[in-house]
Amino acid sequence: MEKNIVIKNEKIASESLRGNALEDPAEREVIFIDCNATDSSPVLIGLAGFFGSARNFLNRSYSNQDFLSTLENILGRNPDLSFSVVLPDTMTLLGGNQYLNSPAVGNYEDFIAKEIVDLIRSRYGKRKIGLFGKSSGGFGSYTLTARNPSIFSGFIDVSGDSAFEYCYMRDFPAAIEIVSKSGIAAFLKDFRSRPTHSHKEMDAINIIAMSAFYSPGHGYEMGIELPFETETGILRGDVWKKWKKMDPVENVTEFASGLTGKTILLQAGLKDEFAINIGIRALSRRMDKLGIKNRLMEYDEGHFSIEYLYEDSIPLLVRGLSEQ
Repeated sequence: MEKNIVIKNEKIASESLRGNALEDPAEREVIFIDCNATDSSPVLIGLAGFFGSARNFLNRSYSNQDFLSTLENILGRNPDLSFSVVLPDTMTLLGGNQYLNSPAVGNYEDFIAKEIVDLIRSRYGKRKIGLFGKSSGGFGSYTLTARNPSIFSGFIDVSGDSAFEYCYMRDFPAAIEIVSKSGIAAFLKDFRSRPTHSHKEMDAINIIAMSAFYSPGHGYEMGIELPFETETGILRGDVWKKWKKMDPVENVTEFASGLTGKTILLQAGLKDEFAINIGIRALSRRMDKLGIKNRLMEYDEGHFSIEYLYEDSIPLLVRGLSEQ
């Protein structure tokens, strides 16, 4: 069978995102990639990492292996494999997405689990649906599956946010310094007005965005409750507890029954710049103890430019979904 990759796109008018607090557009692009697709092929929803969008999956790279090249390699090595990929645009004013419903950002869990799933069913009919993503996309793949086990049959989590004390707290000092000076709204306005940004500014917007998803709060600036006191920088334990409830390492026990029987693939680089390899390994070990079948794959890599890892995991996810 020859490699057959067909790319199409369309727009969806989202009711879930209409009137969101950030005034981000409710009309969103959705990209469809059919890979040797048949009438019964599984469908995989790809979730972008933070500071990325659906169109990043289509970018060609001349220094690293890009996602499209990875798909070509997968089909070249697995000519019998057939599946479709759906890539929804989930970019926000905050620079990315954690794929949760939040009054401070928008109802992105509903957008994926209801509207994108309905779009898939209208286009392809009833199919097994899986999720995949790296970083925030990996977090979203785990979280959406755990919270919607009747909809999603498996996922790939590549270096997804986990063990929050290691992957986020290192960015707190930069966020404390910046927010204490200007506040959230003024910082975001200034950030969006300039073409380049410092590492501290990128760290700060990351923590603001995580707060918007993990600890939205009525009465706080832009509806965002930060996990530290802006005057002193001291950690707020009550808010941090809200964050930890969203940590896969912490909540996997709660979701164990729904995750049992899913196709679960966990991947991470042992040199991850955000120490997410610690969280991914811990998540796998906790799944093992809970009797949740999963496969952990670790690599001599960091956090970035590792799209080629999907060569190992996408075929396993597609075959796992097909056999369920």
